[in-house]
Amino acid sequence: MGNVITFLNMKGGVGKTTLCKEIGYYLASRGDRVLLIDVDPQANLTQSIFKKYKYKHTYERENEENRNFKVCTSSINMVFNHSYIEKTVKENVILNLSDNLSIIPGDLNTIFLERTLGGSDKEQALKNFIEDFKLTDDFKYILLDCPPTYSFYTTAALLASDFYVSPIYPDSYSVLGLDLLFKAIEKLKSVHRERFKYRPIFQVGVIFSNIAKTPTTGVQNFIDEILTSNELKEKEIYFFTNAFVKNPQIPKDVGYFIVDGENNHSKMNIEVIVEEFDERITQLCPQNTLNQI
Repeated sequence: MGNVITFLNMKGGVGKTTLCKEIGYYLASRGDRVLLIDVDPQANLTQSIFKKYKYKHTYERENEENRNFKVCTSSINMVFNHSYIEKTVKENVILNLSDNLSIIPGDLNTIFLERTLGGSDKEQALKNFIEDFKLTDDFKYILLDCPPTYSFYTTAALLASDFYVSPIYPDSYSVLGLDLLFKAIEKLKSVHRERFKYRPIFQVGVIFSNIAKTPTTGVQNFIDEILTSNELKEKEIYFFTNAFVKNPQIPKDVGYFIVDGENNHSKMNIEVIVEEFDERITQLCPQNTLNQI
């Protein structure tokens, strides 16, 4: 049985998408079957994957860079508007990139859907899609990238998930952002109590992201403030021992992936983060062993 894991924070620019794609790509590179699902209307995860694997959406205009790219018709919109039911096959929704890595691509047009979607049946659409097609039998990890807001998309992702991960950058808003995030999750649990009564969602933990190899005094002070915050201690938050270290190449090239790069320090960094990631999931849900797929 695979694990469905959402990456989210109520604040943008904290490395959420980067961590989702780097962890997912690392897991696939080591031989695990991974499905990425881009639930964020900005579709940054999809743009990165598409550049790497040379795909483009049907609505994208041809230019010098993407002239030889393959056209992708799959989209998260097909899940939310239930059009996949008419086509009956999951292959119309899931784009297979390699033997171990697949994606349900995000779509910039998704931003216009929220006004017309709504309703509990639409919020359940992603969960139902994963269950209807038994995707946790096909994939060891299903990783969801969410927008940095409490929205329809976040609700849909969390209702489909077994776990969630929260990347943060340590600054003066971090404690407030985490507090808002956990309040939002508690509210969701209350509204959908029947769903979470029989299938709880677990907090994998908080990962400090985009941290210099040697943090400045100011950044280290913010980290210490977060770790000792009385507000957060009450919530029993797990903080990853390993921070995600800043890599200068990531913001320069949307198609860059650490595993394929030449930065050995970053490679070792993502390796230890994934080790801790695996350990946490096993610790939280030992009966759902990571060696089954």
